[in-house]
Amino acid sequence: MTTTVDAVDSPDRPDPGRTGTGRAAGWSSRLGSLGLSAAAIAAAFVLGGILLALAGANPFQAYADMLSGTFGSRFDFSLVLVETAPLLLIGLGLAVAFRARVWNIGAEGQLLMGALAGGAFAIYAPINSRAVMIPAACLVGAAAGGAWGWVVGFLRARWSVNEVISSLLLNYVALRTLEYTIRKPLRDPVGFQPVSETLPDPARLPDVPGLRVHIGLLIGLGLIPVVAYVMRRTPFGFHTRMMGLNRDATEAAGVRTGRLITAVMVVSGAFAGMAGILQVMGPESRLTGNISPGFGFTAIIVALVARMRPVGVLLAAMLIGALTLGGDVIQRTQQVPRVLTIVIQALFVLLILVADRLGRRSR
Repeated sequence: MTTTVDAVDSPDRPDPGRTGTGRAAGWSSRLGSLGLSAAAIAAAFVLGGILLALAGANPFQAYADMLSGTFGSRFDFSLVLVETAPLLLIGLGLAVAFRARVWNIGAEGQLLMGALAGGAFAIYAPINSRAVMIPAACLVGAAAGGAWGWVVGFLRARWSVNEVISSLLLNYVALRTLEYTIRKPLRDPVGFQPVSETLPDPARLPDVPGLRVHIGLLIGLGLIPVVAYVMRRTPFGFHTRMMGLNRDATEAAGVRTGRLITAVMVVSGAFAGMAGILQVMGPESRLTGNISPGFGFTAIIVALVARMRPVGVLLAAMLIGALTLGGDVIQRTQQVPRVLTIVIQALFVLLILVADRLGRRSR
């Protein structure tokens, strides 16, 4: 059974076998993939530099500013990690769903519902202990996000409703629900803006020692080995990967794929919901209409760039976080349009995906 599980682990990874020749071929394949990724990043730098020059900026100075503005100090690096934390959590959940070829495009809505439910709990629950409040609010947020994902999975499993369409539309339902709630029942009675009350101190996330980033990042890091173990060493992970390869064969093997699709959506939504409540308890400190600048959509790119691998999700989340903040830096220092920085970020992601695709074909 172990050999079968490893073989199903990835449709694009060759089986290196147990022989020396097989291991050498495996290492050669990995080195080739790394070479293609390095070439893609270099090409992105060159193309981005050309665009910066056409916009009247100094490409070399712009890249130097980007590097110093993201990794030049502990504070700058902390900002990258703050951006990384939600992308890491949502990306892990999406990686599970995408491995099963269940295309969850509703992580943004699941994040918002997790933030709403968990935030309301944190504001009104009579809990004065941080050690109790933070885990409880995280569970509430994860449950709300999982429930929002369950709706999509149930519709797909019961009536074959396309999950791309249903999850995408539910994003707007979640957003309008949040906006109504912070304007009416949860609105701060002494404030002028449509926001909720500030969270009590027991619901505020402490920072990681030595860094200005909340402990939500540590939660995401701790979940990486958990997701890796579940996907490689448990029946749920095996069935998930198996369904991603061939759903008909999975059903023929006796797996109830309808239930599995629903379970995968619940897991994916729970990760997004947890990311939402961590945003509320961390950087935001209250419910607002701007909890997420699009983390749920950006995390789709993170999961794809990472090839749906847990450790790869961390690296991809850090890359996207650094590119996002680096774009803000050069927008200020080089006076380039915001749209240009977004195009440069897109070039990096697009070329990395192209390199990954070429690597798969060569293997």
